[in-house]
Amino acid sequence: MEEAVRPQTVAVESDLAWADDAKLVRACVQGAPEAFQELLARYRKPTLMLAFQMLGNGDDAEDIAQEAFVRVFESIQSFRGQAAFSTWLYRIVTNLCLGRLRNRRFSVPLEDIAEPALPEESSRQVTEGLLTHQVLGRMTPDLRAVLLLREQGALSYQEIAGALSLPVGTVRSRLSKARAAFREIWNELLQGRETEW
Repeated sequence: MEEAVRPQTVAVESDLAWADDAKLVRACVQGAPEAFQELLARYRKPTLMLAFQMLGNGDDAEDIAQEAFVRVFESIQSFRGQAAFSTWLYRIVTNLCLGRLRNRRFSVPLEDIAEPALPEESSRQVTEGLLTHQVLGRMTPDLRAVLLLREQGALSYQEIAGALSLPVGTVRSRLSKARAAFREIWNELLQGRETEW
């Protein structure tokens, strides 16, 4: 009898892999744990990346990602679907990160944390990654959040507005300021590196 159930489970999981987020959320609300597992599989890496870029610490990013998914699991029944699931998730992650940043007392600044170099990356890619990491660390959390949600999360202005509870005009303004700040800090860091060489 167990063998007869197994192919059916595989078929359900296969169907879920092709389902859109809204269908997976409905399945979660109806009590399908495999639907939540699919959402977790889809969004674990983007959630970790967003949290890492916001906080600059892998352990903190893991904690935030785990806490975000616990919150999603606990409150999925109340998700109204007025925004995309990803927008709702990124809002939770961003708010958790901003809360963590506000509560930090004596910590190492993000720009002082060295990002580990991956052996298969070229020297230029590693340098650009480290510079990007340092630039983000020097930006204010509110500008960093808007920039990361747009550039890394590929969210629309409306989705960012929903994720951060801001008017769309404020999102546009902050994004413009964030891009300008990023360029300015990037250029400062590059000039500093050139004088070191």
